[in-house]
Amino acid sequence: MKKMFSIACLIAAGTVLADSTPVMLSLVTPVQVPSREYDVTGLRLSLLYGDCQDFAGLDIGLLNVSRRRFTGLAVSGMNSVGERFCGAQLGLVNFNGNDLSSLEHSSIGAQVGVLNYAGTFCGLQDGLINISSDRFLGLQASLVNCAEDLYGLQCGFYFIFGVNAVSGSMRGCQIGLVNYANRVDGGCQIGLVNIITENGWMPVLPIVNGSF
Repeated sequence: MKKMFSIACLIAAGTVLADSTPVMLSLVTPVQVPSREYDVTGLRLSLLYGDCQDFAGLDIGLLNVSRRRFTGLAVSGMNSVGERFCGAQLGLVNFNGNDLSSLEHSSIGAQVGVLNYAGTFCGLQDGLINISSDRFLGLQASLVNCAEDLYGLQCGFYFIFGVNAVSGSMRGCQIGLVNYANRVDGGCQIGLVNIITENGWMPVLPIVNGSF
C-alpha cells in the first residue's frame, strides 16, 4: 500500500508542470492520478474507468476513454476514442467517434471485439457487429457488417454466414447470405440474396450481382 501511494505521489509530482504524464493510474474517474485533463504518453492502468485527453502507448483496463486522439494498443472491456484512432483496439466494445470524411483524418488500424464502431476508418474490423458510419477502407469480417461507403471487402463468418450493407457507394466485394448496396461503382456481391438499388445488373439477384 505504501509503495502504491509513493508511486501515485511521484506521478502527481512529475505532472505538476506538464500537460502529459508517462503513467496514469485510475480506480474510477475522477479517482485517478493525474486528472482526466492530462495526456498520457506511456501506460494507463484502469481498474474500473479511466479518462484522459490524448493517449499514446499501452492502455489496459475495464473501461478506457480517450477524449481526443489515441495511438497505440488498447486492451479493455470497452475502448472509446473521441477523435482520431491509430493502432489496435481489443475489447468487447470498441468505439471510435471519428466522423471526419477526409481520408487524411481517418482512423487507421484494427478493431477486434463483439461490437466495433468507427467513423471514417482504414483497416480491419473483426467481430459480431461492425459499423462504419462514414467511409470504410479495408476488411469488415462479422455476422453483420455496415458502412456508408465501402472500399474493400465485407464478408460473413467463414465467408458465408453474414449480412452486409452499404448505404452509399461500394468499390469492392461483399460475401454473405444477404448483401445490400445502394450503388456499386466497381465490384460484385456473392451470396444467396444480392441487392443493388441503383445500378446493379438487376435490382435483386441470387448467387452474383455487381456493376463494373
